[in-house]
Amino acid sequence: MKRVLSYTVLFIVLSLIGHSYVVYRFYHDGILSTGPNDGMEQMVPIQMYLYNQWHQGNLFYESNFGLGGDFFTDLSYYFSTNLLFIINVLIISFVKLFISLDTHQVMFWMNNALIVSIFKGTIALYCTFLYAQYIFKNKILSIFTAFLFVISPLYFRFTAYWPFFSDVFIWLPLLLLAMEKSIQQRKSGLLILTITLVLINNFYFAYYFLIIASVYGLIRIMFRHPDDDSTRIRTLCTLLIPAVLALGNSLFIFFHGVESFVNNRRVSFSGNVPTFEHLNINTNIFFDNYLIVILFLTIQSILTFKLYRHYYYRLFALMTVVLIIFTFIPLIDQIFNGFSAPQKRWHFILAFSSSLLIGLYVKYFRTVSVKSYITTSLIAQLIIYISAYCYHKFIPWLILVPVVSIIGLLILFLKERKIRIQLTYIYIISIVALSMMVSFVFIKNQIYFQDHQDRANTFYANSSLYSSDLQRALVKEMKSSKKDDQRIDWRVNEQDNTPMYQNFKGLSLYSSIFHHNILDFYYDALKINLAEESLSRYQSTNARQNIDSLFSIKYVMLKKYQNNIPTYFKKVKSSGQYDIYENQLNLPSVKVTNNLYNSQSLKTPIDREHAMLKGAIVDSNGKDFNSQSKNLLKHARITTKNIKSKGNNQLEVKNNIGTVNIHIPKKIRKQYQDFYITLYIKRGNPDSNYTVNVNNYFNNRLYNNSVYKTRINTQLYRTQPDKNGNISIKLSPNGGFKFKLLNLSGENYKTLKTAHHNANFNMDYNDIKNGVKVNLGQHSKGLATINIPYRAGMRAYIDGRQVNIHKVNYMMTGVPVNKNDQTIIIKYQPPYWKTMIFISFISIIFSMIYIRYTNSIKRKMRIHRD
Repeated sequence: MKRVLSYTVLFIVLSLIGHSYVVYRFYHDGILSTGPNDGMEQMVPIQMYLYNQWHQGNLFYESNFGLGGDFFTDLSYYFSTNLLFIINVLIISFVKLFISLDTHQVMFWMNNALIVSIFKGTIALYCTFLYAQYIFKNKILSIFTAFLFVISPLYFRFTAYWPFFSDVFIWLPLLLLAMEKSIQQRKSGLLILTITLVLINNFYFAYYFLIIASVYGLIRIMFRHPDDDSTRIRTLCTLLIPAVLALGNSLFIFFHGVESFVNNRRVSFSGNVPTFEHLNINTNIFFDNYLIVILFLTIQSILTFKLYRHYYYRLFALMTVVLIIFTFIPLIDQIFNGFSAPQKRWHFILAFSSSLLIGLYVKYFRTVSVKSYITTSLIAQLIIYISAYCYHKFIPWLILVPVVSIIGLLILFLKERKIRIQLTYIYIISIVALSMMVSFVFIKNQIYFQDHQDRANTFYANSSLYSSDLQRALVKEMKSSKKDDQRIDWRVNEQDNTPMYQNFKGLSLYSSIFHHNILDFYYDALKINLAEESLSRYQSTNARQNIDSLFSIKYVMLKKYQNNIPTYFKKVKSSGQYDIYENQLNLPSVKVTNNLYNSQSLKTPIDREHAMLKGAIVDSNGKDFNSQSKNLLKHARITTKNIKSKGNNQLEVKNNIGTVNIHIPKKIRKQYQDFYITLYIKRGNPDSNYTVNVNNYFNNRLYNNSVYKTRINTQLYRTQPDKNGNISIKLSPNGGFKFKLLNLSGENYKTLKTAHHNANFNMDYNDIKNGVKVNLGQHSKGLATINIPYRAGMRAYIDGRQVNIHKVNYMMTGVPVNKNDQTIIIKYQPPYWKTMIFISFISIIFSMIYIRYTNSIKRKMRIHRD
């Protein structure tokens, strides 16, 4: 126990040393360790949201998760199943019993991120030490190797932007240690436990570790270590059986993580991927590139062929060579990302392999000749200095490179054993100093670049650009004057997770995982335009009044310069740079209807809006909808400017902006208040981001090769003609487009006004744990529709009896009710939740039996040998 405590203290100190530059910049300059964009806009808000939900005893479903949904399943990619975050939440909750912690403040979670990073680094150092110690049999070198791996540039890059990514620095060495113990000592307990925890922790990285474990296991089976005493078949069994048992153990969590991926609407990547990447400053992993920096000693170690006679040295040298080659092959990036768009997230394996290789090199290099050492050192240094010359860039750690090499050379020159050992310690310290300098320079240049310093700082986090006192005060005021089931449409600039960190019921979400029902609703059924195109976001409604009312949006808050206001929203307050608008034609979140329309009979978004206003849309057994909408394009006069038509809907924009002008006759303008213009738009050559500007509503769209492109080329824009009766569609920048006007519909809001007039505002819902309580008020027999997302796993109860529950309106929830029914309780539990718990329980029992069985076999073998 004393030894464990000693190592714990040691690794905390080493982690603090490794984080010293980050800590200094935070407390001295106010620079956050959490990066802008994904860090501040995704990670921190999601952590705040989960903490708040769990603190309230809510585990699965909440109507304020964007438009609502299963946050447990959908956030399993992030933190809802993340073991370190769960422990972090438990510790915070325990500390709050004795100390006041303001967990509702963003800055609390910014501080928390740095503290967690330090302690995560401590655990990662310990786990890496255990693996290195197992194969090195040398404590000093194992500590040294652990430091090289964990305090590497990639750890800080992961932690800044996607902190759950850096968990791999714990799980990778622990998994390989468990595999080694299973192979050499037939100890299966650690392997079962590790794989179980890896699968529970994050389903996405479980896939990474499946690849890693498969390759590592295959290598260890095919190329046996001298200490391996089992046959290849038996070794395979000692790895496979624990893996299968671990899968069973983890199913109560892992199943739901996989389910989130299966239910996600992710467009297959169809962009162009090069076979190889060119060597440049961004791909040169031995210099100051944006992703990872490998120490020059890695090259020297690879070139020292004499040391290949040592099994693990040969293993990690060849593995490192292969991984270095892989960094230039985008196909590898795709394989690790599930054969989707190439993403460079697997390089932690290279950081691990190269760190182990350097550690082994330091262990054995004293057996190398002076000539071999000088030759390999010069080649390694030449690569570094030639890179600096070619890129015209000097970086401070270049000064330490020759210092490290000279110290190593002195060790080989000197013959006295005691002095050589002392110099070896100095050699290790010099490499550690070089490694720290590399990481600090990387953090300064590649993480704390100007945009990070401008936006990821304590001032910005409390400003109007992120979360100001005034914003929070206005949100609090709006919340106090609305019902629990009504929503607020407000985002700070393009930060779609504003509702999470300002704690209100909004309708935007920024996440990598969405249930397809919501995106089907946005992309296909209603074609709601997203101002900022992205697969990872949904937001607002493009100021479409009908949809705002259907979702019971009571308030819209905008900055004064923003003018995309729904037609029947009235300004009710101005404060500072903000205007608040209230919905004058709002609708209750619950209604009972007998007008059920078949989804197959609805052809246009405006018809679908009207059908939902008049009744509800169902997938079967509904009646046909009588469409009143007309395509008004034939009545419009269409002209272009700075556009050259090339036939077949192809056109070329010139002079930076091309304009398609739609003039609507006065007679038609008098009939409608808003117009819906539907068009097909796709960027041609040269491929680039582009903007569609419809009467000063700017829609920023991504280039065709973007991994975040929705691939939805048919877009609908709600707009109003200018004073001259024109709808102006401006395309930029220059270049080719495929463009076609498809439909022009008018909206006079008669259907909405009728729905508002006839609405029963006594019907509403209140949030309860993992569901909602619906209050029906006076009504007839029919279908109760609730504007919260339907999910398989919902159960509805009326007066204690369970009733059927359905998906209606493409993504909303419907429950059949009788005339005298007053209350509906809707509870949610992930599908197969209890089944998976039962399977995991049985699997855990089998795992315990298997461990006891293998232990008894080992005891018998030891007795037999004795």
